[in-house]
Amino acid sequence: MPLRRPHANRIGLLVAAAIFVVIGVGVVLGAQRFIGDANRVSHTNEVIALIGAIEAHLRDGESAQRGYLLTADVDYLADYRRSRGELPEMLAQLQHLVRDNPGQARLVLAWKLEIERRLGQMDATLGNYATGGLPSAQRSIGQEVRRTSGALRAQARQLVANERQLLVQRADSSRNSATLLRALALLGIPLGLAIIGVVYTLLVGEIRRRARAEDAGDEARAQLLDNIDALERQGADLNELSRYGGMLQSCVSVEEAVGLATQYFSRLLPDAGGTLYRVRASQDYAEEVAHWGEHALSGPAMFPLQDCWALRRGQPHVHRAHHELLPCAHATTPSLDATPTYVCVPLIAQGSQLGLLYLSSHDDAFLGRMDLVKTAAEQLSMALSSLELQSRLRVQSIREPLTGLFNRRYLEESLARELARCERRHQPLGLMMLDLDHFKRFNDVHGHAGGDALLAEFGRLLQALSRDEDIACRYGGEEFTLILPEADAITVQARAEAIRAGVEGMRVMHLGQELPHVTVSIGVAMFPQHGGLGETLLRQADVALYRAKHAGRNRVEVAATDVAVVQAVAP
Repeated sequence: MPLRRPHANRIGLLVAAAIFVVIGVGVVLGAQRFIGDANRVSHTNEVIALIGAIEAHLRDGESAQRGYLLTADVDYLADYRRSRGELPEMLAQLQHLVRDNPGQARLVLAWKLEIERRLGQMDATLGNYATGGLPSAQRSIGQEVRRTSGALRAQARQLVANERQLLVQRADSSRNSATLLRALALLGIPLGLAIIGVVYTLLVGEIRRRARAEDAGDEARAQLLDNIDALERQGADLNELSRYGGMLQSCVSVEEAVGLATQYFSRLLPDAGGTLYRVRASQDYAEEVAHWGEHALSGPAMFPLQDCWALRRGQPHVHRAHHELLPCAHATTPSLDATPTYVCVPLIAQGSQLGLLYLSSHDDAFLGRMDLVKTAAEQLSMALSSLELQSRLRVQSIREPLTGLFNRRYLEESLARELARCERRHQPLGLMMLDLDHFKRFNDVHGHAGGDALLAEFGRLLQALSRDEDIACRYGGEEFTLILPEADAITVQARAEAIRAGVEGMRVMHLGQELPHVTVSIGVAMFPQHGGLGETLLRQADVALYRAKHAGRNRVEVAATDVAVVQAVAP
């Protein structure tokens, strides 16, 4: 009998295990089928919602177009372009969603072509409106437009109908799967109870063995508590890292991102000193931009890139105490007995070296958090790269590349803004229109390259002779504009004379030769004496410039206050 009991226990456990496996496999398969059906239902609903969203965007675009045609309000035109710009991405997403259904994929492709045809018609209508006004735009809306709109609606209804038919089929399948899963669960309850009874009986004999294992259990529980503490710390670190990354994405300047990174690393590694270096634009030196904590191994404020192994290899470099590898040249050892640990983490984004994170400590315990350090450094690299790109794009959007001056669009925006500000403060504003005399003749004689050299040199001169608050712009061709906020008439005229005299003495070198001297004619208009609107001031200054040209060039003329005089000298 004693021999049979262990054998019976083994048989009972095997039977119980087999029953559990069968029930478990059935439940898993049923659950997988139910999940698959639910995913397909969700997929169908997503397709239907996306079709509706595309139709809504198209209607929004048509409404914005009609609003623009009726009111000429550029806000409607901006709404139209925004709606139009979002449609291609949405159509591509819809094609991606239905790629597993050849029939729907063909219908979506046909619908996409019809939408592109409709967008082309709308663009053509806007073009007709721009050239011929509202009547021309109305004539362009004919039967072809109505046929296209009708076809779009019919195709959308067909797509939705097909998806709804699939939705019905998939919903039925999902219900069947749920029924099967429920049946398996109900079947498993009594079997599970029976198995529990069997297992309970078998486990009674194991009580004594479990009693002997209590000590081991206590030890395991202690280890578990330690693991829980470690997981909690890890969770807190990840939350802090996530918060840091989110705030980095909201930074508006490199300085702000560097300050945020300094705070994060000082909290993450309180026992380590850190320095953040930025690689200079010349890509030859790394320069310190931030420092925190106390270094165990100090570094210079600036060093060549080849002095750091991390910057050479493009990956983190760890140097531990008593390490056999050569240290970085920029890491200065305080004494022969000192054996600190340091880490160099390169800041790289889009294949470009942006900087270096340098950390050092007498205790290498901080190396246990290197995964967080690397991730935070990568996030900082991406943020710095994004901010630098935004800065370059911002400059390119408002600067004219040849002269380095602001472009005409920025002129119009700034003039309206400065006029409003001066009006609120009851301050004057000066406006100059400058034109290089005989520039076309100069261009014909010395070529476009010589003309470009002249324009570039004049741009530098205009910036040098302008105040910090002045706004120098290239108006077009050889014409330039200078806005002088809060400057009275005497100051503006004196500044204009200084610019005119500066152009007389300006030296322009091209291909190793000095080009002939040129002169400039300047027209001046003042706010509020000559007008309260930007267009009015530009027109008055242009008239004054025309008068300076006809009076012999190389001179400064102020706009006439009398409107009749202005009209008399206007070209």
